Amino acid sequence: MQTRKLTVGIRSALLCAVGAACGLAGTDLYAQTATSDAAGAPAASATQGGDAASTDAQKNVKNLNAVQVTGQLESLLRAQETKRDDIGVVDSVSAAEAGQFPDQNVADALQRVPGVSVNRGGGESSQITVRGFGPQFVNVLVNGRDMASSSTDRAFDFDVLPVELLQQAVVHKTGTADLDEGGIGGTVNLVTAQPFDFNGFHASASAGGVNDDSVGGKVTPKVSGIIGDTNADHTFGWLVSAVYYKRDHSTQSVDTSGWMHMGFPWVNPNYTDVYLPQSLQGSVTDEKRTRRALSGAIDWKPIDDLAVKLDGLYSEYKVDYSYNAFGLYTNPYVIDSITPGANNTAQHFSENATGGMSNDYIKEGNPRDSKNLQFGANLNYQIDKDTQIDLDSSVSRAWNKQSANGYFVVIGTRNLGVNPTWTNNGDSQLPSYTDFVSPTNVNDLHAHVTNQGTQSPNVSNDIFENRLHLSHTFQEGVLSRLDFGVEQSSQTKMMDTYNTPNSFGCAEYCGYVATIPASAIGAHVQNFGSLVGGVSPGFPGQWIDYDVNKLFAYLATPAAYNQLPNPDAFKAQLDANGGGFTAIPDPQKYSRIHELVRAAYVMGTLDGNMGEMPWELNLGVRYTKTDTTSEAYSVPLVSLVVNPNDPTNAIPTYGAISPISAHGSYNNWLPSANFRLNLRDDLIFRAAASKTLTRPDLSNLSAAVGYDFRPTDQTITKGNAELKPYLSKNFDMGLEWYFADTSYVALDGFYKKVDNFSTLVTSTTSLLGFPFLLTEPVNLNSATIKGAEFTFNYQFTHLPSPFDGLGVATNYTYVTSSASASASQISTTGKFAIPGIGNSSNASLFYTKGPVELRLAYNWRQAYLSSIAGAQGQPTTVKAYGQLDFSGNYHLNKNVSFYLQATNLNNEKIYQYQVYLDRESYAEADGRTISAGVHIDWN
Repeated sequence: MQTRKLTVGIRSALLCAVGAACGLAGTDLYAQTATSDAAGAPAASATQGGDAASTDAQKNVKNLNAVQVTGQLESLLRAQETKRDDIGVVDSVSAAEAGQFPDQNVADALQRVPGVSVNRGGGESSQITVRGFGPQFVNVLVNGRDMASSSTDRAFDFDVLPVELLQQAVVHKTGTADLDEGGIGGTVNLVTAQPFDFNGFHASASAGGVNDDSVGGKVTPKVSGIIGDTNADHTFGWLVSAVYYKRDHSTQSVDTSGWMHMGFPWVNPNYTDVYLPQSLQGSVTDEKRTRRALSGAIDWKPIDDLAVKLDGLYSEYKVDYSYNAFGLYTNPYVIDSITPGANNTAQHFSENATGGMSNDYIKEGNPRDSKNLQFGANLNYQIDKDTQIDLDSSVSRAWNKQSANGYFVVIGTRNLGVNPTWTNNGDSQLPSYTDFVSPTNVNDLHAHVTNQGTQSPNVSNDIFENRLHLSHTFQEGVLSRLDFGVEQSSQTKMMDTYNTPNSFGCAEYCGYVATIPASAIGAHVQNFGSLVGGVSPGFPGQWIDYDVNKLFAYLATPAAYNQLPNPDAFKAQLDANGGGFTAIPDPQKYSRIHELVRAAYVMGTLDGNMGEMPWELNLGVRYTKTDTTSEAYSVPLVSLVVNPNDPTNAIPTYGAISPISAHGSYNNWLPSANFRLNLRDDLIFRAAASKTLTRPDLSNLSAAVGYDFRPTDQTITKGNAELKPYLSKNFDMGLEWYFADTSYVALDGFYKKVDNFSTLVTSTTSLLGFPFLLTEPVNLNSATIKGAEFTFNYQFTHLPSPFDGLGVATNYTYVTSSASASASQISTTGKFAIPGIGNSSNASLFYTKGPVELRLAYNWRQAYLSSIAGAQGQPTTVKAYGQLDFSGNYHLNKNVSFYLQATNLNNEKIYQYQVYLDRESYAEADGRTISAGVHIDWN
């Protein structure tokens, strides 16, 4: 037993020694390996110290089996050792040196990990999927602790955390009793650098520029730095990191806003169920993104048996957002000729010349200023040589309060005297319109939607956590270690949305009844280019732009509102709102959810030898209890009338508001077992079984009730505070062959039986004499998910120089589900399916020798269902996506290196469709991004 543990420690120490950044990453990995080896809980390793003596003793070792281990190769080797030494199924990605992660985005780096794929948008990867389970099923920790988020659900947005602050990202795919529950797909622990990762003084800095070709030749800055020091005996150390990053990006897209189903008895009584798009809308979204972050940590050992660790992190992600679109909104009631095709998908339709369809010029501002704060303290006391106790406390806050500063406005021109004609362009292009009035005529503009505020709510999130852990190591016998722990987490998430009161923000002006002089709003023709490479044939590249502030000012003048049917009533509402369209809190959209989680666990680690084969078994059980309180406001609907100016909309009247609340509670026992058998020194067999859970989406727990008053599709949505968690029984088995120091092949199979899937159920109801569709979440479905992950990494060290620097890193993940169903089955029978399920693969060709490091990486994700009920309630599928990236480094000397990185070299685009391939619904182009700069180390 003791020999095996010593071997693991020596291997980790050697790993540290061969690295170019030995002190930084090796020590951190040693701490993680040691914790995992003894307790099977790498997530707690971020608060543990390393073995400084082992690190110092090997500091000058530079080669391993004649392979120079630096930079990218070191990162691959460190990930290999993390996987090899853990008792469970674990994969990871590490920074090669301080502040130098292998990708510019944490999610981008994680997509190289087997079983992990990413959700893309706006030119970045922001969320991840693990083994086919979407972002809400992935538990993300920072230094082993929950981190507050300004998102509206449980999914973690990786874009809030600059990659330069991180040293390692570890993906746990099997559960242990001391690992936080919440991730059926997996748990990701993001580890920041710690002072005792270094020996003595260390400082490094990077400075460079970023060019996003979506905004032409503009270059924005990206700088980061880290500085720290430890005393000679490693009893005190400190560390500070900082990041500043700007990026300007422009996204082009064409969107149908989803496919709706309609009957057309006035055209043909046989056309009772035809599907056609809600709109055809081309847009350009300009974003100015700024990231600022600061982190700091202190390691202190006031006495030999006591270790104190303090660390804090602050990050801000600010986005100035501007959306400019030209849209042709479908009014089915002016269609006078329509041709359905296969699956009742519209192939062609034409509209009459009464102006029932308008050219819409849409502008939206949706600013974001997400701020995240985490502070933690850890005390570890060595009671005796075999027993230790540690207490970890943390507080985390996140907030984004920009709802009142956004806007959504639409002005338009009616298509009078023309017959707009729509054409379905099949499964390779989006639909197109012809014969509509010119989108460059500024002399016939009319008011439509006028709203200050956004649909994205203000969010604030607070998390307070306390953890107490006791462990005892046994020197003799099969039982090598026992771990006990108790934990408590209190989380509050509040959401409120600001909007212009709907009674005059839309309803009064909606319908294009008021004309707007071009001079009053600065209307002019703007060139927006060929959208998404012309995916909608003939879509205009020029349309009318205008000044939003001038529009709000003009519509608050008598010249505008005297054109309304009831100007006095509008003026009274305007005065009551302070004389303008100022956004105010919408009580219907207020939600406050408090969640209290208490947990306790016991876990034992056993080991021994089966003949000449060492084995290790980790057994544990975790008990967790969750209590939820959801608070909102009840705003009763007292009357509803169709808007005479816009028959596709309605005007609501609400009664007095009153507070409401709802409660939910559940408790669960979560057993786990992980087994590792070293068949040979280089061949490892693993097996694992566990029960895990994922809590319901916070948005689904809300007590708030929302309404949509489009008469063709009136809806009521509500939450359910009594939802139970998703529960999964998990089984894993794998075999790994480590046939060289930087080469291995692994095959891991997994099986998950998941119950209590939260499913949105829609039923018909009636309110105030109007038909409504009521949608609410319920625990309804179960499914099995199974698959396999194959990994092959190989360094061609046997080739003659200089080709011995070549290597490949590849993996493929296969995932399938018993609930897999075609989108047509989902839409017609209501059959359940799991979003996100799909195969994925990665292939990297790298070269590292002497001062040169190069990598060409391709990431592919199979088409996958992104939503069971997307726009217009229709199942939405993202088409297969493959992206090619490049990175290169040149080390001028041991202290200075230059880097070049490029993403999306193949200029891949994102495509979506609904139900059938000829219902193309969305296309997005983001272009390439190139960054270059210099990295400097001082030691």
